Amino acid sequence: MHAMLAKVRKQIDAEGLLSPGETIVVGVSGGVDSAALLHVLWSLNRAYRYGWTLHVVHLNHGFRGEEAEADADYVKQLCDQLAIPCHLFAENVALYMREHGKGAQEAGRERRYALFCQVALAVGATKVAVAHQADDQVETILFHLLRGSGLRGLAGMPVRRWLVPEKVEIVRPLLGVFREELERYCKQAGLEPRLDRSNLSRKYKRNKLRLDVLPLLAEINPRYREHLLRLAALAKDDERYLHRLSLDRLEQLVISRQEQHIVVDGNKFQSCDLALQRRLIPLILSYLSRQTEWSSQHVEAVLRVICGEHPSASVHLPDNLVVKRMYQYIHFVKDRHNEQRAVDYCYPLAVPGRTWVDECGAWFTAEWRTGTPDWQALSAFDAVFAADEVADQTLWVRNRRNGDRIALLGLSGTKKLKELLIDLKVPKDWRDRLPLVAAGDRILWVPGIRRSRHALVGKRTGKYLWVHAEFAAEWREVFAE
Repeated sequence: MHAMLAKVRKQIDAEGLLSPGETIVVGVSGGVDSAALLHVLWSLNRAYRYGWTLHVVHLNHGFRGEEAEADADYVKQLCDQLAIPCHLFAENVALYMREHGKGAQEAGRERRYALFCQVALAVGATKVAVAHQADDQVETILFHLLRGSGLRGLAGMPVRRWLVPEKVEIVRPLLGVFREELERYCKQAGLEPRLDRSNLSRKYKRNKLRLDVLPLLAEINPRYREHLLRLAALAKDDERYLHRLSLDRLEQLVISRQEQHIVVDGNKFQSCDLALQRRLIPLILSYLSRQTEWSSQHVEAVLRVICGEHPSASVHLPDNLVVKRMYQYIHFVKDRHNEQRAVDYCYPLAVPGRTWVDECGAWFTAEWRTGTPDWQALSAFDAVFAADEVADQTLWVRNRRNGDRIALLGLSGTKKLKELLIDLKVPKDWRDRLPLVAAGDRILWVPGIRRSRHALVGKRTGKYLWVHAEFAAEWREVFAE
């Protein structure tokens, strides 16, 4: 136990994570990591008289019935034992998922962090301590690599970041501690943490990585974790330097800066090295919105606006942000009123020919073919339609409308398109821009999503229409598995 306390204390002091006399909210699920974190902070507070005031926050997500209730009971008992105030919450996170189109893990995280913020502001806390540890960091780095990451992603989770700007920080005192060390500490301290069985479910990608991939990496090199954490440390140092360089360069590019509107000189921007451009964009966006993690897809979409051939191009981003190019000048705007309106578009599909849909940044190619389709060569971005059912009518490429329904292939009846997109976890910010191919009121196909059962090509079909959709890179997150 003493070794653990010394290790965490060294991390806290080296990073300046927690100061004497602070009020600290601790996120506690009841599992090994969070139970250990709470007990370590309580022990350090007693041994070294930091004068911290600790408050615990626990959320029952409503997913696991009696098991989740037992988790809450355990957290309450542990807090009573340590004489620490405990703030217990229970929510229907499944309902939140449906209303906001989020996955279970993303929705749960958003609700937890919202409660951390709520309690911190209510009790005057300046820090929120969470129990991410070294194995979580390793998983995060690998997950970023698999999703497509730059240098910032390789740095992994930061040891601290603002939760409420200039008021409340998230801190991670256990990032230098591995899971087996925490399990050993819990045994030594007489703690009996809860087991969340959802962590054993392979339906979550992160669990599959932990349960199936990491053991294979350990067989290749038992020290792979230390090497990945070393890589993260190097990436963090490089990112810190490049961030300072970006801040200096940004001052030379900005023509006008207001709370919700930043104007940049496009010519000066394009004179920067590409590596610097990719750092300047999320930096500018973060001034206008701290609610979004700006991905490489967002950055590339903005780059196409700034460096493309169209002098008046624009792109719509999450959190009501718009990036507009007006010849030499690039406008980054947070426009709440404009962006709340639906993005409506409808174009006749050129048959045969190519159709550009600017609102979703996609080319649609259509051509008549004869014979039997090469089914194995077709992807989710290809569709074929029987000629005798579509030849005499205009096909349209449009976005969704209120009340749209689709007759899904393989199912009877119809399904609301809105419900389908929520079920498939299509991000809410993209749903109104997602294109579909329709014949009159009938939806034939939502590229990358689902095919309807209309105009099917059978063995006796002699002629058919082949349609291919080619999307810009920014849409990769929408169609990710």
